[in-house]
Amino acid sequence: MRNEMVVSISSVIARIKNILTQTMDLDGIWIQGEISNLTKHRSGHYYFSLKDKSGEMSCVMFSSYVSRLNFNVQEGMRVLVSGSINVYEQRGSLQLVIRQMKQDGLGDLYLEFEKRKQDLLKAGYFDANHKKTKPEYIENIGVITGAGAAALQDVLSTIQKRWPMMKVTLYPSLVQGNFAPKSLIQSLKKADTCGHDALLIVRGGGSFEDLFCFNDVELIKTIYNLNTYIVSGVGHEVDTTLCDLVCDHRSVTPTAAAQWVTFDQYDVMNKIVKDKELLYRNMSLILNGYKSKLEQYKSYPYLKDPKAFIVDKQLKLDAYHTQMEHALSLELQKMNLIKNYKEQLAFSMHQVLRDSKQNLSIIPEKLEVSMHNKIQEKRHILMRDCALLDAYSPLKVLSRGYSISKVEDKVIKSIHDVKSDDIMITRVHDGVITSRIASCKEE
Repeated sequence: MRNEMVVSISSVIARIKNILTQTMDLDGIWIQGEISNLTKHRSGHYYFSLKDKSGEMSCVMFSSYVSRLNFNVQEGMRVLVSGSINVYEQRGSLQLVIRQMKQDGLGDLYLEFEKRKQDLLKAGYFDANHKKTKPEYIENIGVITGAGAAALQDVLSTIQKRWPMMKVTLYPSLVQGNFAPKSLIQSLKKADTCGHDALLIVRGGGSFEDLFCFNDVELIKTIYNLNTYIVSGVGHEVDTTLCDLVCDHRSVTPTAAAQWVTFDQYDVMNKIVKDKELLYRNMSLILNGYKSKLEQYKSYPYLKDPKAFIVDKQLKLDAYHTQMEHALSLELQKMNLIKNYKEQLAFSMHQVLRDSKQNLSIIPEKLEVSMHNKIQEKRHILMRDCALLDAYSPLKVLSRGYSISKVEDKVIKSIHDVKSDDIMITRVHDGVITSRIASCKEE
């Protein structure tokens, strides 16, 4: 032992770091891999693992190099990186210090995530109108997570601080690995039948692969069909799973999920105190208002002397009674006057009908005389017109030796109306003569 060299672990790590940095020259080399367990620190640095099917290595990219990137680094993204080997001496871990990065496509797991997301989105599993409304009062919740998970402790401690009277029931489940989806589905279905006001499905942060069980299609469909209001609190703020999208509300962390379903007891107490003060002020205002009205009622004369009120009303009633009697008397007078007018009208109508009947009885005789005179007058006029018509009749003229000659129904008035060989028809008193024109001579 005396001849053996003893050195500290930090010296060994420093020696390893020295050898690696001097012998491992990665200049001009692009390293290909898939980003996993990505953490974007508030300082601007990126911490993640770069892996392929056979290996994995921790990486860091400082903010000065991050600011030069022209794309958004995502979990599951395949990239090409360039940098140098380094040993983190505090933990003795090997890591790549990245100075450059460019996209090399998306990882298979991330592609599967996107495919499932698009299929479920088209099927309507993420529709906002399907999401249930948060209950107004949540007093009984079920928590679906690992029995010994840190997420459970976060939830319980948050509830204890904010609303310790909350009833909490744990439904233990696997939250990582291939059997996790089936375990989560069983716990969710059981919790959904127990009458809770809300269900919390929570898990702490982890890599993209660790959280991938929360992207299971059957799990999403189960959550979609739950009857209980459900809140997700899976991973950290940068982690988004399909479970987050289908739940009625998504909280960024388990602690935020617990805060979402609980009241803050101190806020509630302060509100109760303020409401109590407001109620006291409002009641004081109301009571003061009623006191003022009561004083007004007390000073009202009729309340001081109710009999005076009755006497006043009795006097008014008597006055109304007198007015009604007077009005009734006037109405009776009007009715009597109308009755007299009716009798006078009936008598007048009787007289008119009697006179009219007498006048009508002599009208037929007058009408007969007038008609006889009219007929005699018209007969004389007719006889006169017949005598005149007979006097001017063409037949009378013909009987005196005159005749009427026609050619083709045209009366001949001049020798120019005929020509030789025309057939002429002559009408005389006692018949018709047909002749042919031999010649015409003007005289």
